[in-house]
Amino acid sequence: MQYLLRNKISYLFISLCISSAALAQRDEVFQPNHDDLPYYFGMSIGFSNNYLAFNRANRFLATVSPTSSGDPKSIIEINPINNLYYNLGLVGTLRITKHVLLRANPTLLIIGTKNVIDFKIKQTPTISQKLNVSSSIIHLPVAFKFQSDRYNGFRYANLMRHYLLVGGKFDFDLASNKAGKISSPTGATVTGPYPSVLSGTDMGAEIGVGLSFYLRYATISPEVKLSYGLKDLHQLNSIYPLMNNLDKVTSNFVYFTIHIEN
Repeated sequence: MQYLLRNKISYLFISLCISSAALAQRDEVFQPNHDDLPYYFGMSIGFSNNYLAFNRANRFLATVSPTSSGDPKSIIEINPINNLYYNLGLVGTLRITKHVLLRANPTLLIIGTKNVIDFKIKQTPTISQKLNVSSSIIHLPVAFKFQSDRYNGFRYANLMRHYLLVGGKFDFDLASNKAGKISSPTGATVTGPYPSVLSGTDMGAEIGVGLSFYLRYATISPEVKLSYGLKDLHQLNSIYPLMNNLDKVTSNFVYFTIHIEN
């Protein structure tokens, strides 16, 4: 009987110790001195969706007029195509005040080749053709980061904070000088090589939101960011007039990124 009683007391003691350790662990604040760092670094990984925004030119509008009887190879429909990039970058953050920081996040956007425009010509109005170009972009964004105080989450003290990004970017497409091609729905090349039709440099404005989790050894920050191109990327070409049907072309992105910082 005493043996059983000793066992019960031992089990109770062990249970109390485990419970106390668990409670103490939940009360622990991870990286308590992180807010005092003047700067810190990390890396980022994610993906982005890119699409071209453009205005259709007067030439295109005249071609699609019901009374038009122009060149049978003239464009009668033209639309942008979404493309998915994979992103890998570095991130550096400079603290200005407790709630305002300056962040740079140089990133490489990788896709290989992409279809940027889907179009139809008057001669074959039921067949869609695509303009395919190579792309590999160095993305250089700089933004002000406005962050909240840390607050409790998932029963842990001071685990997380949210933030807002406002800034700008400069992009340089390393493959912009490579020739593209026009392909049919079967993948066969219709016209190629097609000369460069988009400028290799771009500037834009960006806005984003994110959520930082302060873990024991690192800070993990999932983030969504919108990027709007401000520069006209359009390059006219009299020999290959596909892009002449467009008046202004800008490049927009939607980014989903996970930042891992020290």
